[in-house]
Amino acid sequence: MSAGGLKNFAHRYRILCVDDNEFGVYVNSVILRNEGYDVVSCSDAAKAVAIAKAQEIDLAVLDYQMPVINGAQLAALCKAANPDTRVILYSGWLGIPKRELVLADLFIPKSEGVQALLEGIEALLHQRPKPPATEDNNANARMEY
Repeated sequence: MSAGGLKNFAHRYRILCVDDNEFGVYVNSVILRNEGYDVVSCSDAAKAVAIAKAQEIDLAVLDYQMPVINGAQLAALCKAANPDTRVILYSGWLGIPKRELVLADLFIPKSEGVQALLEGIEALLHQRPKPPATEDNNANARMEY
């Protein structure tokens, strides 16, 4: 993403990036740091819970399929630690139950790529208070919840 304006403001946002695939979380973290974000990353969901409780996190980018707890459960724990934390489920798994998708603010399939992730991050970090969810909001895969 060529986010000229974003790089000027990204330094004040801390993003928690969690994926049990160590290479995937490394790549995503490097990309987010290059965009100017302060990134805390790990490949262990249990460690991510401790991070969410101990640090102020503006946004969490979470994989869904992970051992111990899944990304939706981790999203709920992140929001319990800080209700203002925005959450993106960024996953290759497309069969996430709707009852779990509502625990995140946005779902982006990994197949949409990093550009879609960066756009989602920017939208969530810069948006105004969310309007109430409607049935129309559930029509597409990349949705706000």
